[in-house]
Amino acid sequence: MPYNESVEAIKQLVDEGVAQEAGISNASIEQIDIARGILGDKLIAVQNQYSPIYLDTADTLEYTAKVGLNFVCWSPLGGFRKPQGRNQVRPVSARSRTARGVSYQQVVLAWELAKGDHVFVIPGAHRPETILDSLHAGDLELTPDELVRL
Repeated sequence: MPYNESVEAIKQLVDEGVAQEAGISNASIEQIDIARGILGDKLIAVQNQYSPIYLDTADTLEYTAKVGLNFVCWSPLGGFRKPQGRNQVRPVSARSRTARGVSYQQVVLAWELAKGDHVFVIPGAHRPETILDSLHAGDLELTPDELVRL
């Protein structure tokens, strides 16, 4: 199905009052522009995968800031439950985690949130302790050096 037809279906739901606003997922810059053309100011968010080990959508993260859309990171911890993802980022985040006494999750989520006021994260929620720990990422301010290193 052509992308614009999918977005037209979303627009129909908005027009019918089923939804007040809309978001799209796994979208390229070209697709974002198509959706903006169809949905106008009813398009409020783009949800793409983004994490320290998945930076392929950095262009869309930057573009959403430029055009005034929210960017929602899915899988923001890079597949935390997958050892290869965790092992790629942990050594880099270790200095920040140790110095501040915070978790891997907090450092990674804080790094993503520091990308802009338009960025939101959706970390996995498997245990109550992890959920509560992740909530503190919004309070963690990383230094410019930490942001570059991460």
